[in-house]
Amino acid sequence: MQHARRFGTYPLIASVLAFFAPSSWALQLDQDVQALVNKSKANLIFIKGGTFKMGDFGAITTQDKLPYTTQDESKPLHDVELDSFSIGKYKVTYEDFDVYSKATNTQKIGELKANREYRTIANVPAGVNWQEAKNYCLWLRKISSLPFDLPTEAQWEYAARSGGKFHPWATDNGQYEEGRNVANYDQREKMMPKIASPLVYPVGKYPPNPIGLYDMSSNGTDWVNDWFSATYYEESPRRNPTGPTSGTEKVKRGIELDYATALTMYRQKSKPAKEISYLDRTPISDRHPESGFRCVVNSPKPINVK
Repeated sequence: MQHARRFGTYPLIASVLAFFAPSSWALQLDQDVQALVNKSKANLIFIKGGTFKMGDFGAITTQDKLPYTTQDESKPLHDVELDSFSIGKYKVTYEDFDVYSKATNTQKIGELKANREYRTIANVPAGVNWQEAKNYCLWLRKISSLPFDLPTEAQWEYAARSGGKFHPWATDNGQYEEGRNVANYDQREKMMPKIASPLVYPVGKYPPNPIGLYDMSSNGTDWVNDWFSATYYEESPRRNPTGPTSGTEKVKRGIELDYATALTMYRQKSKPAKEISYLDRTPISDRHPESGFRCVVNSPKPINVK
């Protein structure tokens, strides 16, 4: 009887415990998720709310009193009042997004030929569709119990302009100086040697704007929450505007082509998802690699990272 207990029951209990014990893979994933939450919180920059003039401010600040852009949709200049919030100092990278993909059991992004090589270099901004960006920020909200979300267009511009200051570009000095505070063509190719004419490169390589945000006028665009309307500024509410209630395209901000699209007030739009590109009937791309994003936390107080 004693032998039966010793050699029969105990191994059975051990087997049951082993079955219910978390696997090393699950434990590692839990650790990776917690590390991502900690990183996301630590990278937040708190921005005190206030009122600013949103849109093309060239007519009131430049010597010749001319607008910075020819866009009608970046006008009229209008007053916007925002509550305080925090925003990520960096764009979300492929490394970050891979943790989310594993945790949610969703498909890994950037696996098709034209997208894949961007993820071979560490800390490159993840090129995503709008819904993927939205889902990521809402997932952070769920697992952190903090009000993460995509920034509104107004929040993004206010942050890029270091609290609504009249900065044409979101650089360390408000100017666009290729090779010093934004990457030039040769520097992009050195950082991304496997790609011809790379659109993005590792985050945080050039000086941040005065409040500490990187790559707001460089290194691709950022998705924001708002639907796009060319006439929205004519009807925008003053307090915490969130964009039209519906639409067919979402707003993107940041550089897409050159210094003109990198202006802090320049408005861009894109369909929420890219159509798949084919070569000889083989899918080669399903995302725009330059369409990145960062999250905000809509809280009136700084986030405690301890």
